[in-house]
Amino acid sequence: MVRLLMGNSQHRIPTEIALELLTKQQRRQVLRRMADTADGTTVDRLTRDLRGADSPRPDGDGSVDHRGIELRHVHLPKLQEANVIEYDSDRGTVHRGREFQDVLSLLDAIDGHGEETPSTSC
Repeated sequence: MVRLLMGNSQHRIPTEIALELLTKQQRRQVLRRMADTADGTTVDRLTRDLRGADSPRPDGDGSVDHRGIELRHVHLPKLQEANVIEYDSDRGTVHRGREFQDVLSLLDAIDGHGEETPSTSC
C-alpha cells in the first residue's frame, strides 16, 4: 500500500484512493474551493461557487439543479468517506478533514505537472 507523506505526520490515505478522488472535476473544484475556506463553508455556498458558466443552471420552470444534487449525494459523501472533508448533511456544512492537505498537495502536484512544457531541443 502506497501512503502519502506530507509534513511531519504520516497520513494513511492510499495513493490509489487519492487519485480516484481526483478523477472527477467537481471533486477537484471542491478541494480548490475548500483550500480558500479554512473555516469551512455551507453546501449551498459551495454549490453556488462551483456553478460555472459551463454548468447547466436551473430553468425558470423550476428544473432541478442536477449538479447540486450530485454534489450532495455523490461527491461530498465520497470525499467524507476518505476523510478529506467533514460533511454534515443535516446542517449543510463542509469543513476540511484530516486527509485534506495530502489530497490537495497531490492535486497541486498534478496541476503543476500539466503546466510544465517538455523541452524539444536536443
